[in-house]
Amino acid sequence: MKLLASEEYEITSVIIAIITINNQSQSINVYCSSYPEGIMKTPFRVLQIGLGTIGLPVAELAMNRDTLNLVAAVDINPELHGKFVEDLLELDVDPKTGIYGSVSAALDSVSPIPDLALILTSSDLNAVAPTIMECLDQGMDVVSICEELSYPYHRHPNLARRIDEAARRANKSVLGTGINPGYLMDLLPIVLTAPCQYVETVHVTRVIDSSRRRASFQKKIGTGMSESEFKKAIKNKVITGHVGLIESMRMINDALNLGADKFEEFSPEPVITDIKVSTSFATIEPGHVIGLKSKAAASVGETPIIEMTFIAHAGANPEYDEIRIDGHPDVVQRIEGGIMGDIGTVAMILNMIPIVFNAPPGLYTMKDLPVPRNAQFIYKE
Repeated sequence: MKLLASEEYEITSVIIAIITINNQSQSINVYCSSYPEGIMKTPFRVLQIGLGTIGLPVAELAMNRDTLNLVAAVDINPELHGKFVEDLLELDVDPKTGIYGSVSAALDSVSPIPDLALILTSSDLNAVAPTIMECLDQGMDVVSICEELSYPYHRHPNLARRIDEAARRANKSVLGTGINPGYLMDLLPIVLTAPCQYVETVHVTRVIDSSRRRASFQKKIGTGMSESEFKKAIKNKVITGHVGLIESMRMINDALNLGADKFEEFSPEPVITDIKVSTSFATIEPGHVIGLKSKAAASVGETPIIEMTFIAHAGANPEYDEIRIDGHPDVVQRIEGGIMGDIGTVAMILNMIPIVFNAPPGLYTMKDLPVPRNAQFIYKE
């Protein structure tokens, strides 16, 4: 059989269709890393909201992808207004990407409306929701790193319904994602149950050396506090520890229909050092906090069926991400060294853009959409 390329092409992302087989035109899908010569490649036009410790790496990677065009950025910091993203990244390139104080101001500067907005601002869905609604009203799909948006139906049922209704009215899609929640402690365990004939329990553990993480993360887990200060800060929600264990457990439970009727997240326990420890954030004296250990469980009656452990402290060794499924067969996956959270979150945000753009209208979670994949070669059309 000889394959001869025809003169017609139908392009979807990086897919070529229509070839000639034995003089008969037949349609196939051929995945490739580049388009045929002469075929126009259109990048996704992106508005970014938030230029903090995650936002800047997202902007830098977006600018390094030919498949994405970062057209404008928004940040609440007045010192950034009127400046350019390239200046913050120390990039000597043109054209420049302006930074504005509001979504409306940013959209007044660009035409046409961007395809999609990235919201990289807060873990609190109540704080993020007005921005989501504004972006939908302006005709943009939305991807956010808001942890509570990753599975909002139980913590924020009414707000989740309103976001879903607004997305459907606007004919747009909304997704909350990241490395965790969004992948390591929820979507990945769900996928790993596929070869199991039955599942009894799911155990997920993540251990990270917080000294290698950004200062804001080290602060969030109580680094440098005394034990009493830590307990008071957790009680008063001055620090939060990890946000998303409940969302991850509920996603797994609903995806597998396990029937859990009780979801508990236990108060984080401080990890105390007995030696002097120095990190990029602080120098911690013996007897003080270098991080925390969080646990959560979902149960049927009094029987746990999902157990989660999150450990983050300076000097944690070894670092790893582990998923253990008790069933038939048993499945154990351990990622030695773990996935660096910031690197993974930046990748997840940008890699989900083509999938969200092509999704039907509505509010989605990671379990609802096609399998995520690297999207560095996937264009809008």
